Amino acid sequence: MKAPSSSAEINKSWVEFMLSDYESKKKPSTTVVVKNHSIRNATKPGESFNAELILLDVEAEVKSKDTESESITPKEYNLIVKFLAGDALTCEIIKRCEYHIKEFMMYSEVVHELNKFQAERANNEYSLNLPNYIYGKCTDKEYVLVMENVKVLGYETNPKKEGLDFHHAKLAVNHVARLHAVSYAYDKSHNFLEKYPCYKFSTAISTFFKPVVWASLANAITFLKSKKGFEDMVRKLETGKTTLPVKFAALWDDQNRHKFLCLTHGDFWNSNLMFKHKEAEVDGEKTIESLKLIDWQISQWNNPVFDLHYLLNTSTSFEMRRDHSEEILRHYHSTFSEVTTKLGTPVPNWNYEQFKAEFERTTLVGFLMGMCLIQGTLSKAGETINHSNSTCLDCRCCHPCKVAFDKVKAGVAKVVVSFAFKPSSGFFIRAALKRVLRPIAQELVEGNNEVLNGRLLDLLMEADEKGVLDVLTL
Repeated sequence: MKAPSSSAEINKSWVEFMLSDYESKKKPSTTVVVKNHSIRNATKPGESFNAELILLDVEAEVKSKDTESESITPKEYNLIVKFLAGDALTCEIIKRCEYHIKEFMMYSEVVHELNKFQAERANNEYSLNLPNYIYGKCTDKEYVLVMENVKVLGYETNPKKEGLDFHHAKLAVNHVARLHAVSYAYDKSHNFLEKYPCYKFSTAISTFFKPVVWASLANAITFLKSKKGFEDMVRKLETGKTTLPVKFAALWDDQNRHKFLCLTHGDFWNSNLMFKHKEAEVDGEKTIESLKLIDWQISQWNNPVFDLHYLLNTSTSFEMRRDHSEEILRHYHSTFSEVTTKLGTPVPNWNYEQFKAEFERTTLVGFLMGMCLIQGTLSKAGETINHSNSTCLDCRCCHPCKVAFDKVKAGVAKVVVSFAFKPSSGFFIRAALKRVLRPIAQELVEGNNEVLNGRLLDLLMEADEKGVLDVLTL
């Protein structure tokens, strides 16, 4: 059966087909009859710009047959359905970078394969925890991914404005260390990239990120100029403004210089971590029971320290980094070393000092990713930029016109994205992004968003104190 391409195309017949396919894989000759189903948005406007996320709740009957009888069991399903972004331009970028394929493969095959591997070698001690995969379709013309809705099981994301405290950050790096270690060990005997070539490193991320760095940097300069006492920092940023994206790409793309490579999450930050807490509190604080990692679109075979940079610079406060970053890094290294050793593949020449040297060598990457993501996720203006309003063409009577219009937009998007990934397009893309992100600069100058301003200023000052900004003038 053809998969729906958006929430508007979800119907009872497809839900029955999809769930019957899921149940029959566990027990042949099983079918699902839907009694009721409901659909609603899984995110608020502006929270997700790279996908359409839908909550699908289903009341059904599961019919199972054996040689002698048939059983009928009532069952409820609470699901997340993920489609490609409705915006043609975003959709084309995702396809160009194969983000949708990576996430589909992660849920449908990779996590199962890696968990099977670590279970055989380490008695399932280092399992990778994702929401359960229910159904998926990933072809040139169809894409849908269905997962369990773990919020119903008590999982929740930590409020992004608060950031992660020490205990939540420590558990997060424990899980990402497992991912890095298990994939590294698996590769030694199974050749990961030969089996899953979609995860091969691509410069597409740095190519796309360069103008974002430039535009976000322009916002940071505007912000600092509106305050007194930051003239020296402004000078450093303005001096390195044109070379900064190049330095980022050089650090990110230099695969030969990285100590070793493994499967990385790529978007490892607060909103992609779902924690479950125990009901009983200890000393007035929630005790973490478990964690699930979500949103694998940007996963790729890359330097593992980038995931750590991303988490610390986007999702923690200056105080947490100041007081606990050393302990966090040591915990990551000890976990990674323990897992790789237990799986029979210890990494040579990778003691804590060597790991820390690699982390510090790439500090500029962490600062830049943090600077960009903080502006995009903590600003109210960012939510407006991400929000795509419906149009008069969305009504049912205008469907033929909408189909034709969408095809035109898709064609234009292919041309624009193809142009955007060419080196010669840099000036035009930077100018366009600067205009798009200008409302964030205005919000920074106005100073009403204390969380945004405080986190960005802390990150800039911390980078300057560590000498990170000094490389911009070299």
